[in-house]
Amino acid sequence: MRVIDIWPKWNSVKLPPIYKRHGRECYLDPIRKKLIYITPEEEVRQRVISYLSEVLHVPLRVITCETHLSKYGCKTNKRADLIIHAFNSEDKLFYPIAVIECKSPDVYISDKEVHQVVEYADYLESDYVVIVNGVDIICWHYDKNTDEYVPISDLPDYIELLHGVYDVLPEIGPLPPRTPYDELQNVLEDYYDFNTIGESTDIEKAIPMVNLCVCYLDTTHKMTAKKYNNFSLIEDYGIRRVTYGNASGGTFSGDYRSFLIEYNGSTEMVSVALSTYVTYAKPDIVKTCLNVAIDNEKVSHHALQYVIDENMVVGKDEYKFYHHGRIAIGRIGSGKVNELKEFVRSNCPELIDSNQFYLGSLPKNQLWYLDSPVVANFFANLIAYSLIRDAYREYVKNRANKF
Repeated sequence: MRVIDIWPKWNSVKLPPIYKRHGRECYLDPIRKKLIYITPEEEVRQRVISYLSEVLHVPLRVITCETHLSKYGCKTNKRADLIIHAFNSEDKLFYPIAVIECKSPDVYISDKEVHQVVEYADYLESDYVVIVNGVDIICWHYDKNTDEYVPISDLPDYIELLHGVYDVLPEIGPLPPRTPYDELQNVLEDYYDFNTIGESTDIEKAIPMVNLCVCYLDTTHKMTAKKYNNFSLIEDYGIRRVTYGNASGGTFSGDYRSFLIEYNGSTEMVSVALSTYVTYAKPDIVKTCLNVAIDNEKVSHHALQYVIDENMVVGKDEYKFYHHGRIAIGRIGSGKVNELKEFVRSNCPELIDSNQFYLGSLPKNQLWYLDSPVVANFFANLIAYSLIRDAYREYVKNRANKF
């Protein structure tokens, strides 16, 4: 998913006049012809409407807002934020050519949001698709030959829209060389700014986490597809921009390295990423957390939140990754560490070392790459341990339901 840096241009237009209704500020919406309370999402929507009208010369009469897709014969109760239409002179009807989904700036554009707007486009059979959150914007054009949505550089002028004109988003050039190991400390501030590394994390642990982050973001090196531990890797899927929840109701958004796997006869998507980590009890202490997330038909969630500060051990020549084994199980509360340990021992005994949960080690003083056997082994252990933790959660829940 390619995010393009064109929102500043879309954002340059003026917003509609502001009025007050019952003490609350409103826009007079030029499409719906009524006062609409101002919210962050509505501000994004109004800027998009102004840009369509003033810059792309889209007539307001061909734009609809908050339209139920059922009006187009779609068997769904969903509705699209903005739809741009073209007039067919033969049947004297308007038909959709572009669908635009507007989100609040605090909504991260992840796979979930993209799937939503693409689903709307499929329903409407529209050629152009746009999703925008007031920070990022992504545009596509539907290619009938390949049956795929092609990333494009911007939404064209209305006349060009009518003729199916578009500019394909250029391919990304070669990635710059990775920062040498000895210079990783020089870029640490960037990872603080992006909430990837916690500022409370000791420097001797923060630097290897920068190394790990650059490692999983480097898609030129892929984990080998083969049998690992208790699962088989089907494909190293690369980077996905996704949002996951955790057991305490928090949400985590970012660029995750995702892996398509086969586990117990089922295909699953497992993703790994670093993030900052705080607790309600100590909000001023910002730690670093290595998250392993699992997508399934019920819910996408963090199966493991591995707090680097508490679990990683710095040795002379390597970093060792142990885990305390604590596990939250929804409304039930906490699971039993010893019981989980037996679960792990029976399913993947190599993850137990001297009666401790052990996820492997990584060497010091060198850059890490996912196609390196020792690094791949570490990621495989992370995934295997997370899968077993989820299996244990299900076991405890099923046992509780029997009583």
